[in-house]
Amino acid sequence: MLSLGLWVLLSRVQPTSIESQLAAIEAKAKGKLGVAIIRPGSATYLHKNDRFAVESVMKMVVSMAVLEEVDKGRWTLDQPILFRRTDLSVSVQPLAELLGKRDRMNVTLRQCIELTVTQSCSASGDFMVRKLGGISKINAFLRRHGIAGMSIDRQERDLQTGVIGLKWKDAYLDPKVFDADVARTPKSVQDAAFKRYLKETRDTTTPAAMGDLLLKLVKGQLLSAKSTAFLLGVMERTETGADRLPAGVPSGWKLAHKTGTSRTWQGVNCATNDVGVVRNSKGEWVVLVALLRGSTASADDRAAALAGVARTALGGR
Repeated sequence: MLSLGLWVLLSRVQPTSIESQLAAIEAKAKGKLGVAIIRPGSATYLHKNDRFAVESVMKMVVSMAVLEEVDKGRWTLDQPILFRRTDLSVSVQPLAELLGKRDRMNVTLRQCIELTVTQSCSASGDFMVRKLGGISKINAFLRRHGIAGMSIDRQERDLQTGVIGLKWKDAYLDPKVFDADVARTPKSVQDAAFKRYLKETRDTTTPAAMGDLLLKLVKGQLLSAKSTAFLLGVMERTETGADRLPAGVPSGWKLAHKTGTSRTWQGVNCATNDVGVVRNSKGEWVVLVALLRGSTASADDRAAALAGVARTALGGR
């Protein structure tokens, strides 16, 4: 029979049921899975303080920083702002389709936030970073709100060229030029760039930091009530990652979330992410953070791992 003291000690070190389930999900995901599950009064983590690439989740953070300036009266969501062809970026950018063959057009911050969150528009995100005054303003926003363990260091145009071994240049405003340079980049250069990206701390977050940021958002500690409701509403309309967290959320809950995905190189995916907040009609909420790094699993299996995090947290289907 165990003594009371030994029983207490063992109970402290034994993983909880939810932690065991998360560890099993991680094993199937064939990578490192960072998790934060936060409820009022309790939190569960996996690899709480390890670093994970944020990828396009950074667009949610940029949107928060912009909305803080809206709250201060610097801008309004609907004022017209000039967007030029030189403001385009790389990868997914619906603004390029809206611009068409024109050299310039007017956009609004409401439009940019909607596109960068729901469709992961890189041009919208990068444009807002520059309107804020540069990437340093994003980190200043994080510091003001006491978010430790997260760093946003590059615009998408710089990040997505850098992970290939290239450096952004205006010629890449033409996607054909960018694609041609990628094709010409030696495998050895791309190998080295990808390995650096897997190891570096730039543009990364810990599960704890991302969880803290979302916790402060849902509790109304980042933005005004109006801006908080607006951003969560936009995040509820996210079109990407339907097979990730959303696939594990049971009926009766509504998910506001943002995804992020890196390239897969030589069978290794640096980042497959989904983070957000689920709420129900009773006013209950749960913060969900799922960050998968260095996985060799298929895209479907990576998505299933993130869905498993939501299912484990919420007891879903």
